[in-house]
Amino acid sequence: MAIEGKGALRLVGGIFLLVGLVLLAGAWWSGNRQYTILKTWPSVQAEVTKSQLTKSRDKNGNWTYGAEIEFHYLVNGKVYNTPATSSYQTSNYTAVKRQLDAFAPGTTHSILYNPADPDDIRFDAGLTLGFFLLPFILGVIGLPFSVIGAALLLASRGPSAGVACPSCGKSANAGNSFCPRCGAPLPLT
Repeated sequence: MAIEGKGALRLVGGIFLLVGLVLLAGAWWSGNRQYTILKTWPSVQAEVTKSQLTKSRDKNGNWTYGAEIEFHYLVNGKVYNTPATSSYQTSNYTAVKRQLDAFAPGTTHSILYNPADPDDIRFDAGLTLGFFLLPFILGVIGLPFSVIGAALLLASRGPSAGVACPSCGKSANAGNSFCPRCGAPLPLT
């Protein structure tokens, strides 16, 4: 059985709205997690012991680059040597090379660590697009899906089709019992 007219609008609108809301919820959740890391994780001074370029191929066969950096630091009297990778991969080799130069072995940097698990660290945390890239992408995709879905659902609620008056032939709203022009009873719909 094929879905026609308003039923199709409702179905497509509902799917778009649902997908959009799921994406927006994912954007909120991941954005809130990143913000929580920034605001609640303590910082510690850490020395870089290793830094290296990582590279892989994307689905189109192009190279993407990232940074893997190992830090040596002390938390609550315990020494940690923890590797960390950059929060995103990019095709911009120069940008990653600049990051690796800044995090050369022997340099000292402030890093954030998870108080529940000091091996869980972030060295590139900040109010930057790179750190908030996932929530940004989810939000940019989710918002139009939600708006389109809501618009389609609203469009499906438009005025219902009228009924023709059997007496005068003029159109009347389907919810009316009597024709507003001639007063004749209208057929039930």
